[in-house]
Amino acid sequence: MIMTSLVLKNIRSAFLNRSACIILNNSIHSKCFLSKPINQTSLDDEESKKPKKKTIPIPKITLLNADNDSVTVTTLEEAQNISKRRDLKLVKIVDLDTKTQRPIYKLMTAAQLHIEDLKHKEEKKKQSSDFTKGEKILFIGSGISDHDLGIHSKKILKWISKKLEVRIVISGSDNDMSKAEKIYKDLEAKIGSSARLVQKRTKNGEIKFQVIPPKDKNTTVTK
Repeated sequence: MIMTSLVLKNIRSAFLNRSACIILNNSIHSKCFLSKPINQTSLDDEESKKPKKKTIPIPKITLLNADNDSVTVTTLEEAQNISKRRDLKLVKIVDLDTKTQRPIYKLMTAAQLHIEDLKHKEEKKKQSSDFTKGEKILFIGSGISDHDLGIHSKKILKWISKKLEVRIVISGSDNDMSKAEKIYKDLEAKIGSSARLVQKRTKNGEIKFQVIPPKDKNTTVTK
């Protein structure tokens, strides 16, 4: 009875002190932990410290209508919806406008898109005509005969017709470059009307230059 009375007394004391008690095997030994009152301010601080979800901004585009008389700033999704409603094609014409930092799209009809494709192919074909498809290297000695130089000239023109660049080295002498210069002028006279001789430089007794295809003649001048 005495032990039971002591246990009840300990439990009553724990409740009065707002503590949590653990009673082991009905013994008088108990371990109590005083509970701390809840601080609402600390809970609010913890909530404020939690990272907030960042909202990702939706990127905007510049949209041109089919008649080029209207410019709209909208989202890509909305532009796609507009193209479907109007039965138009949505075409990107500029990846990133340096002024607005936005890509530029345009609404086009099927006919407009076909015309743009033809223009693009024509421009690409025109640009490719100014580039060579490879190169050849030709060494010419200063003692070459006119006959052999004529053979080399025909060979160069054949390479040029295949859009090849020809790198030519004319060997001469440090003391006398007159023969090498004469060969260069003779070669220029033979092929100059059908090819371009560029980047001529003289160094260490040699004349080096390139022969490339001529530029396309875009206009014809009539006299």
